[in-house]
Amino acid sequence: MDGPSQSTKRRLDTNLETSSLPQPKRARLSKTNLQQPAPKRPRASFLEDHVGPTDAISEWLESVGSDREKRCRSDSYLHASSDDPISRNLTRSAPQMAYNRDADGYAVPPTPSSSYGSVAPSNAGSSRSSRTQGVEDPFYRDQNLASNHIYMRPRYEPFPEHVANVITYVRKERDSPGPSLDNVYRDIALDDLEARGLDEAKVEDYFRGRIFPGPEGGDSLERSDRQPMSRHIVPNAGPQFKISNPTPDMLYGYSRHHAFPNQQTQLISMGNEMNGTANSQSLMYPFFVIEFKGNGGDLWVATNQCLGGSASCVNIAERLNRQLKACKSSKVKPIDSTAFSIAMNGEVARLYVSWKHSDLEYYMQKVDSFLLQKPQDYIEFRKHVKNIMDWGKDNRLKEIRESLDTLLEESRKRTSEAAKSRPPPTEDSTSKSKRHKPPPSRKSSSSGHDTKQARSEQEDPYWQWSETAGQYYHVNPDRTIEWAPTTQQPPYPESGH
Repeated sequence: MDGPSQSTKRRLDTNLETSSLPQPKRARLSKTNLQQPAPKRPRASFLEDHVGPTDAISEWLESVGSDREKRCRSDSYLHASSDDPISRNLTRSAPQMAYNRDADGYAVPPTPSSSYGSVAPSNAGSSRSSRTQGVEDPFYRDQNLASNHIYMRPRYEPFPEHVANVITYVRKERDSPGPSLDNVYRDIALDDLEARGLDEAKVEDYFRGRIFPGPEGGDSLERSDRQPMSRHIVPNAGPQFKISNPTPDMLYGYSRHHAFPNQQTQLISMGNEMNGTANSQSLMYPFFVIEFKGNGGDLWVATNQCLGGSASCVNIAERLNRQLKACKSSKVKPIDSTAFSIAMNGEVARLYVSWKHSDLEYYMQKVDSFLLQKPQDYIEFRKHVKNIMDWGKDNRLKEIRESLDTLLEESRKRTSEAAKSRPPPTEDSTSKSKRHKPPPSRKSSSSGHDTKQARSEQEDPYWQWSETAGQYYHVNPDRTIEWAPTTQQPPYPESGH
């Protein structure tokens, strides 16, 4: 085809392309055609004329997008949609890239460089490494939990006798009224948990008011929400694989002052690391862990959280049992260290029980599963939860109180026996004891002399006054209490404090 014909076709093509463009751009292109009628345009001008991608570009982008989409579906947990190196929406203007042309004059995009493929591996590596230490890791049970002697027991295995007794209590019928089958069936909010696929927060909000109410003022029970458990109560046995520090969505235990009003002296003497304190909110001797997930959440992960949280609850109670065992008294009876946990979403709830199997091993086993959208299962689930709280508030709390009282009584007995076995004080020992003075009060001077004197006195044995017991006591290095005999004059008179 001759030159004039090519020029005419180019002008016709330009007019067809510019007719669909906005007025400012049509004017600019028309002006360019009049001022620069050169038959051959430079590369940049050619790209400006093509306001949308050509067929070849579109086909290439669709093929890349299709391949990328297949890769993302199999690795969806590694990438977000914003990670795509190529946008799903094609741009209205041509990409600013240095294209080559084919034999027909169309721009050919360059072959994608290796930088496109480097996005997935780098993200995959960082995401994988961030999950290796957490409860979501596929090897968490086989490595982290097993290394610390925490195991999931098969559901068909028989329970130990003491655990079976507690489960029998939890399964008993209740006298208090509950919702009827029809009420549950017509519960619109419960139906939404399944029909609308609500997230974890919505699931928790629903069950918080209906199944897991917060304790009232003055109640012996206490509930903490999303509070990390103290690291020292987590039964980590080795340095290599650690248990993820439990932060239960809900954790039930006891209020320090309302549950143990007469055991404060013993709790103080034991210290926070040994007296059953579970978190920074002073929740004591926890026994019930609840982990929620949205309807798209993974109950396998929630069960991993239950394994670590409930084992920590058992470990706290077992610390008290070790102290009771050290008393070597016929009156000492170990407490039941059994703990319960629940992994649930808006459709299913799984109830587990945990206990100490041996000196090292912790076991957890499923008690039952409940389909919460079935009214009968919903009512059964509610019954089990209420009975667990009653067990914790009644039998279990009574055992812990009696154990703390036993420790206090044994400590006083040892102190009294030690005092009776001492020889009568001589005149020299009496004169020396007079030189022992109680630690300076807060009102004393803070001069250098007083500071030096206080430091020297702290090296000597000293006694503290207990308002609750009405006696002086001394905390030994092994955390036991030594009480001053009531029949003898205390080492330091009350006026000395």
